[in-house]
Formats: sequence, structure tokens, C-alpha cells
Amino acid sequence: MRTIILVFLLTFYAAAQAQPRQSLVPGGIAIIDLDQNDSSGFQFRGKPVLVTPIDGIPRAIVGLPLSLKAGEYFIEKRSDNHVHKKYFTVIDKKYSVQHITITDKRKVNPYASDMDRILAEKKRKQKARVHYSKTGGDVDLLQPVNGIRSDSFGRRRMFNEQPRRPHSGMDFAAANGTPVVTPSAGTVIETGDFFFSGNLIYIDHGQGLISMFAHLSEINVSLGERVEKGQIVGKVGATGRVTGPHLHWSLGLNGTWIDPSLFLSARDE
Repeated sequence: MRTIILVFLLTFYAAAQAQPRQSLVPGGIAIIDLDQNDSSGFQFRGKPVLVTPIDGIPRAIVGLPLSLKAGEYFIEKRSDNHVHKKYFTVIDKKYSVQHITITDKRKVNPYASDMDRILAEKKRKQKARVHYSKTGGDVDLLQPVNGIRSDSFGRRRMFNEQPRRPHSGMDFAAANGTPVVTPSAGTVIETGDFFFSGNLIYIDHGQGLISMFAHLSEINVSLGERVEKGQIVGKVGATGRVTGPHLHWSLGLNGTWIDPSLFLSARDE
């Protein structure tokens, strides 16, 4: 039976792979063609961008922050007193508002005694989000869990009618204990039990591509561990600030969270 389940999971995850799709909006990605002999060293707003071949052409994949305003932007490369720029235009997008009722009011309005922990965890999460390593570049990602995905990325959230930051990832509805796999190979750069996020894992996939999994019931990897694409790294849970069991998956590029759905196959309408 265990073998049958494993075969089913691998078949499902393989079928959920897709090349990234450009979306020139805040929270989206820009995909920019580069010259074969001049494809390295590009940056966006001072941060290196991921470059990888797609269909035989080197392309920069640039994460666009949710806070970005509509307008013209560029990636740039400086060499020999010359600045080489590639331009693209971002259009505005209005995200909906999400109203969420949290029964544990402490997760909405923490006690004063919680703040030292929360601030220390915030620093750890910030460090992991902006982590960069030169290796990697695989953007043909697997869906991390067999569950129903929501369109919650970017929604402005109201917890118990109190405004909070926009949702920085994608939620998957799945039963407690459902296996979670890493969408691409990488290295575990942060893990632990966090006040808001519960049991979480950060994985560096290389070139600024970062996965974060939150609210897990189990963590099956350790800090510094090298993981292979499709490897089970944890299980769906309901830890931290949640209304029930689900997986929260955030996907980062050049230090900002972007819409993970752009790296997954489009759902059937």
C-alpha cells in the first residue's frame, strides 16, 4: 500500500509541473530575454535576479513586490563603466479583501510578553527571505501538496476585522498529515516553531528562489540539509495563526514574495 501511495504522489506532483508565466503586476514576475553571451550579472533594485534558460534562451525571471507602483522599470548590469538596461512595464492590480475570524485572539493581538519572541522570529524570517546563493535555477516547479489551491495571494487581510499585511503566499486545503514535498532541489536555511507561522521551513532553491512552508504538523528535515526535488519535507497541519489544517506556501524571488501560481500549471476552468 505504501508503494502505491508513493507512486500516486509522484504522478500527481509530476503532472502539476509547469514553466513560469509572466504577469507584469505587483506580486507577479517579469520574464526578460537576454543575450546568449551577456546573461549574467543583472540586478533589479540592487538585488541579483534569477537567470535560467527557457526554450534554449537565457531569461531573467524578476520578482515584482506587492508594493510596486504601476510604471516603467528595468533590470541593469554594470560593467566597464557601461550600464546595460532591459526595460519592462508594470500595470496596477487591485487585490480583494479577505475577512478571517481567528478564535485564538492572542494570535491577532499578542501579549506584551510575546513581542520579544515575535521580533526575533521576524529577523530570522527576513534573513531567510533575502538569502541568495549562486547555484540552482530550476524553475520547473512541482506543486508541493496534493490539495485544493486558493487564489488568496495578495489579498488584503482583516483578522477579526483588524487590517493586517496582504497575504504573501498560496494556501492549499488539505487534510492534517498530508505529505508536503519540495518543489525543487535546495537547502534548508531556516526551520522551527514560530508564533504566527507555526512549524515552518525555508528552502533555498538557488539564485534567490526561496520556498517557505508554514503551519506544518511535522517537520521532516533539519537545518542545513540538502533536499531533492519531490522529497517529502513535512506534513500539513494547523499550527500558528490558522482557522484549520492547510499548507501555506510562499515563493520568493530577489528578496520579495511573488504569486506561486505563476509557477504552476493553470487550473481547469
